[in-house]
Amino acid sequence: MPPFFLSIAATGFIVAFAHAAIPTHWLPFVLTGRGQRWGKAKTLMVVALCGSGHVLFTTLLGVLVVWLGIETSKWTGNIFPWIAGGALILFGLYYLVRQARGGGHGHSHFGGGHSHGANPDVHGGHDHASEAKRIDTGHGVLVLEVFEDGVPPRFRLRASGAPEALPRAGALSLETVRAGGTRQTFSFVDRSTYVESVEEIPEPHEFTARLRIAHGAHAHHHEVRFEEHTHADAGQPVAPARVGVATSDRAAILGLFTLLTFSPCEGFLPVYLSGITYGWMGFVTLSAVLAFATIAGMVVFTWLTMAGMERLRLGFLERYESGILGTLILFLGIGIIFFGF
Repeated sequence: MPPFFLSIAATGFIVAFAHAAIPTHWLPFVLTGRGQRWGKAKTLMVVALCGSGHVLFTTLLGVLVVWLGIETSKWTGNIFPWIAGGALILFGLYYLVRQARGGGHGHSHFGGGHSHGANPDVHGGHDHASEAKRIDTGHGVLVLEVFEDGVPPRFRLRASGAPEALPRAGALSLETVRAGGTRQTFSFVDRSTYVESVEEIPEPHEFTARLRIAHGAHAHHHEVRFEEHTHADAGQPVAPARVGVATSDRAAILGLFTLLTFSPCEGFLPVYLSGITYGWMGFVTLSAVLAFATIAGMVVFTWLTMAGMERLRLGFLERYESGILGTLILFLGIGIIFFGF
């Protein structure tokens, strides 16, 4: 296989894997799996299934790109590398300009699309990240919440107003009291703008929370009640989601499959364009690279999140995706024109 084609395939792998690492490609599966009470194995199987649809639709678009390129090359002859390379350079510049304008996420959505928010709530699941309680300490208002936005559930405490109203983690402790008298004590650690419990919160999230805040030689105690299936924005209970119903699982899977399928990896289309001179065999190879990188990326990052890697920070990929794609595609275009293959 020609060395330059290997560089195209390697670039395609980076493009597809980085695209799959964007939280919108795995976080909805974590939240849906938790809401539907799926095990890890089932959740990962759903990820692989939906990733296959994502790859298939991108590949179909790639067929059009390659077919048009092959047909065009029949009458453009020796100038085709300049046409293809120039198109890639324009693609690269487009992505770089989009990045400069703040549009880092270069992902098109056909049909309904899917949410890019940090707090998706999908297909029957519930997200405890919004269940919050306000506590007036007399020194300021604090917000205590059960945070479970794609991570193991923990308590988070932040200041509603002035940041200085937030006590240090060493001054805090919390005890939960459940029905029947079961108690659990939680300690805290300092984060950047909030404090967080070291211990995870077991299900169900229905208990009385007793927060202790030390002030010198004395302490203040505050008590709040958490209920399951609560929408924090409205503060009103809602009916529990039905769990374990086969039709509900099918609906959740179909929804995820549809959303991922009709939001192709548009950044891979220029990679297909760069490999046109290698014909359909090159297309098949690049499609295999796309499939492996995309599904592997989605499965890996879903698994890491479910395994407790809640400190995984991949938001920069979403912020700078257009810049990364633009740089890689620009180099491909330059390679086609000036290194001739």
